[in-house]
Amino acid sequence: MTDPNNNILRHLDLENEDNEGAIDDSEDLDDEQAQHQQIISDTRRRQSRAGDSRIQLLLPVPFSPNIRPLTISDLESCVALENASFSHHEHRCTREKFEYRLKNSAEICMGLFVTMPSGKAQEVDIDTVRTAWPVETGRDRLSVLLAHVVATKCEGHVITDDAMDYPRDFRTIKANSTNLGHQESGRTVALHSLAVHPKVQGCGLAKLLMKSYMQQVHSSGTADQISLICQHYLVDFYLKLGFTNLGPSTAQFGGGGGSIWQVTRNQPHPLSML
Repeated sequence: MTDPNNNILRHLDLENEDNEGAIDDSEDLDDEQAQHQQIISDTRRRQSRAGDSRIQLLLPVPFSPNIRPLTISDLESCVALENASFSHHEHRCTREKFEYRLKNSAEICMGLFVTMPSGKAQEVDIDTVRTAWPVETGRDRLSVLLAHVVATKCEGHVITDDAMDYPRDFRTIKANSTNLGHQESGRTVALHSLAVHPKVQGCGLAKLLMKSYMQQVHSSGTADQISLICQHYLVDFYLKLGFTNLGPSTAQFGGGGGSIWQVTRNQPHPLSML
């Protein structure tokens, strides 16, 4: 594969995909945050005891995730998570590409974080601990990134090589006048990266994050559909989330041909059906 940060949706959390976590209660929730919390609260009620035990065995603190939009300040954590999640460098999003996406389409990029006391955070083998920021309410507590979804918007209904690319002069231009990368007027979310830290894979975090992400796209009205390309063995995971299999992608990303598949999901879609 070539650069999977571009748009190859890599979902690394296929094991125990029915196990999900829950979001902590928080003060001053806006409407979108409240919707995210409701989704996760609902899934927690359906969570299996085994899945809950697994994540608790892996973390030194109670699992109370915070799902929020990513910002450019999360750049180093996204790079660290991506590098840890994908062993092949050609499958990783580059730091420059992350910088471009977090500067231009952060509103459709989301991360799943957990808060840990800094002392306990050092006990876990999670790469994003070193790049974590202190939480505002306590300087001795860190907000650690465990999973992220990174996307741009594109024209058309399927992912193309241009959609996966980015303008190299993005730091100096005021507006993107090319067909490369994020298209602000586009009505399709091009989902480039779904990454879960290997330390917590198999705990249902990818499904949890994707449900919250799809609800955010639906409630914001930012797009009519979500599209992505993925390896063939990941297609079933997305079908269970309401995506439609469009067959092999014509994009050359990941080697092209039958090695990657295009899937899409129209918005809105009742989450109760998932």
